[in-house]
Amino acid sequence: MSTLGLEKRDGRNMLVVAAVVTLVIAGTAEGALGVRVVAGTVAGVMSAVVFVISTLLINRYGPDHW
Repeated sequence: MSTLGLEKRDGRNMLVVAAVVTLVIAGTAEGALGVRVVAGTVAGVMSAVVFVISTLLINRYGPDHW
């Protein structure tokens, strides 16, 4: 994580976001349990990737006072 320029709390926040998204999608999706778990996992991974990209962009190009 430090190689990318992320802090320890960024990793924790990413895991929290991914877990919440996974649980919400798995809980609200329709279909068999396996399908819901796969849908939740895919959505959680996608949200984690978007979180990392947006955090990197904010850290690199955001104002210093953020």
